[in-house]
Amino acid sequence: MCTSLTYSTVDGHHFLARTMDFSFELNGNPLFLPRQHQWQPVLEKQAIQNQYALMGAGAKLGDQYLVADGFNEHGLGCAELYFAHAAVYEPQPVPNKLNLVAEEFIVWVLGNYQTLEEVAADLDNVRIIESDQGVMGANQPLHWILSDRSGKTMVIEPRGNGLQLIDDPVGVMTNTPDLDWHIKNLSNYLNLQPQPFMERPFGNYQAGPFSQGTGTQALPGSYTPPDRFVRAAYSRQYMPEANNVAEGVNHILHILDNVTIPKGVNIGSGGSSDYTQYQGISGLNNLAYYMVNYDNRHVYQTNLTTDLIENQKEPVIYHLPQGQQNTILN
Repeated sequence: MCTSLTYSTVDGHHFLARTMDFSFELNGNPLFLPRQHQWQPVLEKQAIQNQYALMGAGAKLGDQYLVADGFNEHGLGCAELYFAHAAVYEPQPVPNKLNLVAEEFIVWVLGNYQTLEEVAADLDNVRIIESDQGVMGANQPLHWILSDRSGKTMVIEPRGNGLQLIDDPVGVMTNTPDLDWHIKNLSNYLNLQPQPFMERPFGNYQAGPFSQGTGTQALPGSYTPPDRFVRAAYSRQYMPEANNVAEGVNHILHILDNVTIPKGVNIGSGGSSDYTQYQGISGLNNLAYYMVNYDNRHVYQTNLTTDLIENQKEPVIYHLPQGQQNTILN
């Protein structure tokens, strides 16, 4: 599952945000990986040494750090989302290419590229391989949304014959089907509007709306990827402009609340509950990461500071407090 979107403020700050919807407990927390972080791709003989520091959400699994979303010191952001029944990986490692399993992609791309333009220029040199040797064991079907300080949004999807880099003019991504399908599907919702419908006659009777909200009667309400895509796109389009970072983070959280999944309402065939484990926001200009997890609705912020970038040599995981944290006023 999962929903992701980009958002910009009037004063020029750009964000990449997401919900992490999954039934497997990821135990994700904010984390930092330093410059020169060395890691071993499972399908390559040589280790990779990243160039850039990065911050985001993830966990340490075995000897590897799994990053689900985040940004680097140059403001390039990326998030991975599930792409079930649609991801087409290479069946075997490809000679003269960098061969990765899907969950290694974010650590690679954020560790070594500054902009979308750089990613596009070098994307053909990497392949995602179908393998059960990944950080999470079983093969994970994923696609990725990326943005940078230009505010542009791109999506990378494994559709066969390498990775396809696709422009995302809507600034939203969910799950299967592919991005092209979701964008075309918006044509089914041209009757959505924030204003109520006007009165109209039926014979000698003048019918009018019962209350506010009639303009959103066609807004789809399920937790399926197509419905979440439409809700996120609608909210993103009509949310009032944010003037600054604080307003931007607030607006994004309200948009994400429209697609957030509580426990117990979306049960998979195996009986496990798919739910929103956290909401994460990457500030691509101010280099800050914001997280709200399921059990604690407080907003926690970690900053990719100059001191951290230049002086911290080891990875850091910032463990969030467990349980709801409330501010007592009296």
